Amino acid sequence: MMSDISIESLIHQVEELERSNQIETIERLTRENALIDQLIVAYQKRWYRMMELLEQAQQALAGLQMGFEHIISEEIAAEKGCLASWGIQRGDSGCSRQSAGGWI
Repeated sequence: MMSDISIESLIHQVEELERSNQIETIERLTRENALIDQLIVAYQKRWYRMMELLEQAQQALAGLQMGFEHIISEEIAAEKGCLASWGIQRGDSGCSRQSAGGWI
């Protein structure tokens, strides 16, 4: 009988140790999962912020492009006006040609 009690006691201790290990493992995995959740949230925030910055950069680029196009068209108009004041017309080919005055 004495050996039965000690074997039962040993089995009980092993079961307790297993439960204790399982509880520790569950607690460790819970902490790790919480940390992973925090990392995912931080990553998502950075990702959304990066997408916002990319959108702002695209809008700025579109604005710059429109500005450059406006400047170029204004420069062409100003050049035509200046040349016209001298009686010079600029053809579609981009080459200056002499007007009917013929002084050049």
